[in-house]
Amino acid sequence: MDVRYKIGAAVAAVAVGTAALLAAVRAADGYEPYGGPPASPGTSPADPDPTRRIALNTEPADYPRLRELGYDLVDIRPDPSLVASIPRGMQALMWVGNFHCDDFTLDYDAFTRAVRTYGRDPRVYGWYLSDEPNTSECPEITEEIERRADFVERHAPGQISFISLTDWPMGPVTPRKVNVDIVGLDPYPCRGAVEPKKKCDIGAIDRMVRMADRAGIARERVAPVLQAFGQECSSGDKQYWLPTEDQFRALLRRWDRLVPAPRLEITYTWGKQDEWACPTLADASGGEHPDLQGIIEARNEGRS
Repeated sequence: MDVRYKIGAAVAAVAVGTAALLAAVRAADGYEPYGGPPASPGTSPADPDPTRRIALNTEPADYPRLRELGYDLVDIRPDPSLVASIPRGMQALMWVGNFHCDDFTLDYDAFTRAVRTYGRDPRVYGWYLSDEPNTSECPEITEEIERRADFVERHAPGQISFISLTDWPMGPVTPRKVNVDIVGLDPYPCRGAVEPKKKCDIGAIDRMVRMADRAGIARERVAPVLQAFGQECSSGDKQYWLPTEDQFRALLRRWDRLVPAPRLEITYTWGKQDEWACPTLADASGGEHPDLQGIIEARNEGRS
């Protein structure tokens, strides 16, 4: 999942309401915190299913610690050796997607073979079809996502289709338009430096949720994407910091207010990504870094 912050050139052409939400995101000389109205509180389902939880960018060696922290999903490619490594009590979210306008990791024929192979496998939770599709630059991506989501629906009963969205126009890639089950939203509020500032821009979460509301994405379809990374030791971008413990708790409170009891909750990220994410949740166990793992463990076990 990418953390580079871009706004497509076509943003200016979207509806005035959405444009107003985006106007304060970045001034010409740098980042500006969101100053618009808050998103309305979400409504808890009457009888919610347990939230499924995943930390992205993991390896089989990480699974024991992830289970201790209360995660029950892992992200893998549709490879037999990786599927065989899924521990009892966990399932896989299969990464078969693309990033922005890049090519898909599997062409359509390979994708359909993977779904036919694992579409009824109880070790598989679902299919991650696209990461931040940029419909301003490649509008044709919507048709391909829909084609793949339709195939999952037909050939993987009980498994979900998933895409993750950022702050580009969301209208073309809503669940209704492309037939996906769950949509991740990935605002990263602790932004503007690599060393922690006093406050994160928690309102960035409201801004993106309001964008989803305006696009017609129902809250029950939203998967919060939690920021658990910084860029102090990354080789590329240098614009995000790893939240402090108090900042991370504030981030969680805001998501709980806006999307209570989601079907899926995602932590970005466990594993490092050299260009975009370092340090990460894997480092955040106290000492040199804040103990975000302890907060996550308490949350996932229902102790917070």
